[in-house]
Amino acid sequence: MRGRILIADDDLGLIRLLRMSLEPLDVIIRETYDAISALTLIQREPPDIVILDIGMPGGNGLSACEMLASDRWLSRLPVIILTGRSDASVQDRCRQMGSHYVRKGPEAIAEVKRLVRQLLPPLDGAEFGIAPAARAA
Repeated sequence: MRGRILIADDDLGLIRLLRMSLEPLDVIIRETYDAISALTLIQREPPDIVILDIGMPGGNGLSACEMLASDRWLSRLPVIILTGRSDASVQDRCRQMGSHYVRKGPEAIAEVKRLVRQLLPPLDGAEFGIAPAARAA
């Protein structure tokens, strides 16, 4: 298993698409539908990556991201903000918190997958260019 991802979004169809796209990367995906549950799950068992929507019941994803960014331990957690909002203030807040902004749209799933690949730890020495056969020797 390469990593754990928490997806917090109230759009069940989008969660299903993300799951289908990300599971082949050898990750375990947990999902929740509101910001409060997301924060609870993150504190209980921090994932390797969090994907947050902004407009969810039970709290704003940006507020949840700010809470993570201000926490001594959880501030290191990579966060992808996946939202339909494109205003500059949202993008600026994401940048200030060190999170990754992805606008919902036709290319969003591919962009999230690219970011997840970039943010997850490398597989079995791949970061050193070692071929699988060479690692076995």
